[in-house]
Amino acid sequence: MSISPIEPIPDGMHSVTPYLICEGAADAIEFYKKAFGATELSRLPDPNGKVMHASIRIGDSTVMLVDDAPSWGMLGPKALKGSAVYIHLYVNDVDALTARAAFRRITGSERTAAPNSARQHSMARFDRCGIACVSWGMAHCG
Repeated sequence: MSISPIEPIPDGMHSVTPYLICEGAADAIEFYKKAFGATELSRLPDPNGKVMHASIRIGDSTVMLVDDAPSWGMLGPKALKGSAVYIHLYVNDVDALTARAAFRRITGSERTAAPNSARQHSMARFDRCGIACVSWGMAHCG
């Protein structure tokens, strides 16, 4: 009997996949659904309802999340008083995304023109916000 080979990168995944640690992972998932149109792929809650592991899809990319767990050494941005992580998200229309009232209310985000250096790299519009676990940069090229 032959054992089928295991793929080194699972179907639908990329070589690099962000894994976000944050307080309130369930709330972050709901925000990403509303703000970025994320689809929840999986969620494994512990008996107290904390997220032990979850994955969502935004566009063609998977993002994994977990609630912070200081006893396991898993600290999120609140516990660390900030985050060095910044995730860049390409969208079809930055203006449409940031113009949505719900997005602005939750993030306090303001629309901005891309800096000259970004325009040189065909990034027409850019916005940034610090929300739900990590800082996000959103852009569309044109």
